[in-house]
Amino acid sequence: MMIGDPYKFSIIINTIDEWNIDGTWCNGVLLFCVDGNFFPKEVVSATLKTEVPLLKKNLKNLTIDEELYNMQKDKAFVEIYNITFPFDTHIDNDYRFDISPLSFSDSNCYVFAISNGKQVRIMASKLNYIIKDSRHDLKSINVNETFIDISELNKIISEIDIF
Repeated sequence: MMIGDPYKFSIIINTIDEWNIDGTWCNGVLLFCVDGNFFPKEVVSATLKTEVPLLKKNLKNLTIDEELYNMQKDKAFVEIYNITFPFDTHIDNDYRFDISPLSFSDSNCYVFAISNGKQVRIMASKLNYIIKDSRHDLKSINVNETFIDISELNKIISEIDIF
């Protein structure tokens, strides 16, 4: 099932029967398409019964922040990454911008969303993890972004219920 416009923002959800012994976990595929680019870049198994409800909740509760919304995309992505995963380990992670399904983190893919109250800006990138730093490399990243109206987002959220 594809929800949304793949040339803007879409969610691809599909249960893979062969990956399920019974209906307990509902394993399958969960992908995003941002500006015509797929995230993650490879197929990974997603536990749809947990990831889809969390995704829906995250999409319903987007943060409005004009400054981040209007910031240059690479700078905005890095700023949001650092809010989500702060350098200082004494500061709690702040996941209010993170709409990445849990299965994306194994592929080092992160998707952030921010609103200005009328539109939603979605930014996605596949990052390289630096083990010795316990962080991702944020230099020279390739950020894909798109903008959709709140009404488009609400339609996507309502179609998630069909799944």
